[in-house]
Amino acid sequence: MTTSVAPPGRDRLPSLTGLRTVAALMVFAFHIYAAALYASPGVNKWMAHLANQGGVGVTFFFILSGFLLTWTARKNDTARKFWRRRAAKIIPNHLATWVVAFVFLSLSGLTLTGSFGGIGLDSLPNLFLIQDWFPRAGVFFSMNIPSWSLGCEAFFYLLFPASLWAARRIKAPLLWPTAVLLVGLVWLMPVLADTFFHGGPLVPGLPVSEDRMWFVYTLPPVRLLEFVLGIVLALIVEADRWPRIGLWPATALSLAGYVGSSYLPYLFSLVAGAVIPLALLIPTVAVADLEGRPSPWRGRTMVWLGNVSFAFYMVHQLVIRWVHYALGATRAWDTPQALAVTALVLVIALLAATALYYAVEMPLVRLLSRSRRPVAPALTSPAEEAEVTAPPLTLQR
Repeated sequence: MTTSVAPPGRDRLPSLTGLRTVAALMVFAFHIYAAALYASPGVNKWMAHLANQGGVGVTFFFILSGFLLTWTARKNDTARKFWRRRAAKIIPNHLATWVVAFVFLSLSGLTLTGSFGGIGLDSLPNLFLIQDWFPRAGVFFSMNIPSWSLGCEAFFYLLFPASLWAARRIKAPLLWPTAVLLVGLVWLMPVLADTFFHGGPLVPGLPVSEDRMWFVYTLPPVRLLEFVLGIVLALIVEADRWPRIGLWPATALSLAGYVGSSYLPYLFSLVAGAVIPLALLIPTVAVADLEGRPSPWRGRTMVWLGNVSFAFYMVHQLVIRWVHYALGATRAWDTPQALAVTALVLVIALLAATALYYAVEMPLVRLLSRSRRPVAPALTSPAEEAEVTAPPLTLQR
């Protein structure tokens, strides 16, 4: 049994906006865990399964990005206009947080891999969003660490006009086999990394070598698979070929994938472990909105948080590092105190994200996205205006 949907680009998808809040909090939880704020071995063991999978949030953002950009694609749009709108969305927040990161690193000298080198390989690839092409943790996780995901998104955006053109030429009966193929390729990437990369220096704090982490997690052509999967999923929904899947079963499956992936070998846990549940969740949530079915993700507060989630994603790790540095860069606390520090960081990050969203992101999106020539107004969905990058781990991704 399939669903019946309206034409793409004309429908609000508020639940997907609200669900981005959850994905951003996944990344936040991982960075709290990685900061080692909690002294209790028991709590850290528990967090290893419930907070160590922040990369799942970035996978969500990458699939969602491809889905939403396809769903809201404008008729007769040009590549130049598309690229301008996407640059207006990500560049202002990136530049603002890059400056903050530069100040923090200059004052503290604390980087992921050693002392901060100032202007140079430690900072310039990140500034120009090409850090993901360097197989060194000190480069791809440099400056504001979550911005590595923007390097991937920039690559996705560059290829999106051609990717959508090619995907729209896939015959409807072949869309599902294409999606299955893309999922299979995602699962193949850790196998290739184990086969062709022979290890080397470990990424600080992670049980994986820099070259394998680079190939599986931050290399843009590899992560493009998730983005293209999102494109194909949107076309499946558009073609009225999405099966009727309950919102709660899809949500429960995604939660199981999030926790269960922590038990997989590390390279498989980064992306592959949760890609199938997320690929089922995003179209299911979208269809629930299109059909007007009940959804816990479309409440006003969830949608507002989803709108500021990109700004939150971009500032949260900097706030964690600033607060931890101010209170003691290597300090850990008993659980009650650590919870208080976590709450403090969350509040400060949300306030900083709100300021960034209203003072930088939204004004510059409106200014820079504006066409220089007067044109007839294009139909666009609020989902596109609120679409975030991500994400992630940084995260974003």
